[in-house]
Amino acid sequence: MFGRLLLMFVFGLLSTSISAQSENFSEVFRACRLAQSSMSGGEGSQSEIREAADMLTATLWNPLILQNVDVRKEESIKNHLVFSPEFLKDVVDDRSVYRRAKKYAEEQMSEQRGGNVFLCTKCIKGGGQVVYAIRHHGGTFNIAAVAEINGLINLSVVVKDARGNESKPYKVSSNEFKGDSYRILNNIPIPKGNSVIYITLENKSKKAKSVAVIAEY
Repeated sequence: MFGRLLLMFVFGLLSTSISAQSENFSEVFRACRLAQSSMSGGEGSQSEIREAADMLTATLWNPLILQNVDVRKEESIKNHLVFSPEFLKDVVDDRSVYRRAKKYAEEQMSEQRGGNVFLCTKCIKGGGQVVYAIRHHGGTFNIAAVAEINGLINLSVVVKDARGNESKPYKVSSNEFKGDSYRILNNIPIPKGNSVIYITLENKSKKAKSVAVIAEY
């Protein structure tokens, strides 16, 4: 109960920072945070896992397709949490689904629910860093990353415009040395034209961790 109240308190503190995003973005983020929290203690809270699965089922989102830039530190997702409703529903009754995590991650990439929110699960080696890219044609860009239980991560974004000019890195500097369990970057301005967004994810944990990547654009 205390953990549940603490999570609700955290969501309350975050309300001002995520207010600029759509309700779908907020719900996907909340579901991923709830999935992360539900796994505390190893076994996890079945009611919270089901709630996270229901939230992801009821919310509009599409698969996030990321271009690989530097993925040498990617890890196999086998035996890691997949932030998908199907995985979360099945893990309640059968913990062996972790061994089949790759199948769930592949199925997640075939989801088509609609809307402008996008979700995928990546896995990064302990102490590793990966870089992905997305093309954008102007406006704003919102992104969040949520690590599986006991994961500590950093997230940064650099925007390269059509002329090749690069922005300063957008990142959360708090606890940057050790990382945090989640990161959110709001309202990143993207110039008109064919821009490329470079997304860097860093796993500060000693062990490999899966990470939910949530984007809105």
